[in-house]
Amino acid sequence: MKRVLTVGLACLDLVATCETFPKEDTGQIVLDYYWQRGGNASTTSTVLAMLGERSEFMGAMATDVESKFLTENLKSYGVSHDNAMVCGPDIKTPVSMVIINQSNGSRTILHCAKNLPEVSFSHFQTLDLSQYKWIHVEGRPAPDAYNQIMCSVVEYNDTVVEKITISLELEKPGRPELDSLIQYADVVFISKEKADEERLYSKEDVVRAYIKRCKAGAVVICAWGDQGAAALSSTDGVLCTSPVFPPETLVDTLGAGDTFNAATIFALCQGRSVQEAITLGCKVAGTKCGMKGNKGLKDIIW
Repeated sequence: MKRVLTVGLACLDLVATCETFPKEDTGQIVLDYYWQRGGNASTTSTVLAMLGERSEFMGAMATDVESKFLTENLKSYGVSHDNAMVCGPDIKTPVSMVIINQSNGSRTILHCAKNLPEVSFSHFQTLDLSQYKWIHVEGRPAPDAYNQIMCSVVEYNDTVVEKITISLELEKPGRPELDSLIQYADVVFISKEKADEERLYSKEDVVRAYIKRCKAGAVVICAWGDQGAAALSSTDGVLCTSPVFPPETLVDTLGAGDTFNAATIFALCQGRSVQEAITLGCKVAGTKCGMKGNKGLKDIIW
């Protein structure tokens, strides 16, 4: 069975759960504190594995204590990382300090990028692309490398019968240079944060605007928090929407967007329609928001 590869960031999340968000210059008792593996591509790979895909993560990784935690955690979820780009001893693992407000489930992230590089095109070229059916790229601040990476997959597809589906996530605002990657993608995930930057104020407006920038046959998908998700395919022009599926109690929204992306990719890999895929994405993301972390997703049959 061919794999689904996610390319992007793995970082360490230091998570503190508080009864309410702390006020500046005060002390507050923390209800819970733990380490977990974060990063968009890393989390997406985890959820894909729990849903039943052969999942692989590719990103730059350090050799420090924090990175050892990350690699052991990847193994525990059955996510391959054999092709990760291992960096030298002076490179440090990025760390995110996360405050979860138990009263409303919100998460506030303070990210320290340190000096970890992005995956290089030369490293990506060491892959045997025949092992993959889907490659998901997290848009990171390395447009030249990612342009080369995605273009090389398109060129590979021109030479084979069993083509690799390419998906792209554009989440962070303030990175317009990454929009050039859209031309290569079969599926494009656009975040609410990025849409706000472009003054697109609904999920429907987002998919209608971005489908015009995509290649023929592409699909644009936008998750919009408690407003659910929308998708539009250039093949049939049919707008699909899904409502949100909130849990009884909102516990933890950290990684909900990555979970949505993973579940949507999983459904599309299974041959489900775009409508079915975004609906499953909303259901799995909603379920995740009702639990601490996402480990409990592996016990649910979807």
